[in-house]
Amino acid sequence: MSLRAGLVLGLLGVAIISAQAADQAAPGGPRYYPNTYYPSSVNWTGWYVGGQFGGGFGHTSFTDPFSQVSNSLKPAGVLGGGQFGVNWMRDSLLLGAEADFTWTNLDSSSSTASFSSRWLSLVTGRVGYGFNQFLVYAKGGAAFASARATVTDGVHLADTGTATQVGWTVGGGVEYAINTNWSVRLEYDFVDLPTRDMILHGSPGALPVDIDFTIQKVVVGINYRF
Repeated sequence: MSLRAGLVLGLLGVAIISAQAADQAAPGGPRYYPNTYYPSSVNWTGWYVGGQFGGGFGHTSFTDPFSQVSNSLKPAGVLGGGQFGVNWMRDSLLLGAEADFTWTNLDSSSSTASFSSRWLSLVTGRVGYGFNQFLVYAKGGAAFASARATVTDGVHLADTGTATQVGWTVGGGVEYAINTNWSVRLEYDFVDLPTRDMILHGSPGALPVDIDFTIQKVVVGINYRF
């Protein structure tokens, strides 16, 4: 090989190595997706806000304190709302916290009773595992919802108005990073909302009623990460 050819090859090699080093050292290089040299570099750390839409179906049971008739209803309907949260990521492990609020039209009725819920809110912690553009996570925490129960025994009508039920939730989902800031998710949550302090007001007076209320919630969502 001639000296000139060797010099040309040497200069080309130096140029290629320098270009790769500069590209890899670019600010934030390993944190962004997509990236030629870091195809698995989604970083979920930080704050996010988004929306969700889906459906819910559940079960509620209670006994009319006036007539002692047992009622078992299956409210169902659509729900939609929003969420915000924050994530901390170390290697592939994610820890986070999230709060959401959804409007609902969960309804069910029978000849002796009716039940409805108009909103649902979850405040949860999250733990997840990230790989490539995906995040798989589990969540759990506190749940809050509105509840309205009406009973009738053919003699009088009793109505609670609107009460707030408090309980717990567990769930999980999978999230996909579309790009640096946007992601979409599919999530399932189980919600248990027992109450021991609802009061039915009827013509004979006011009596307490115990209501067991559970919801199964399936939603799709979209998030914007800051």
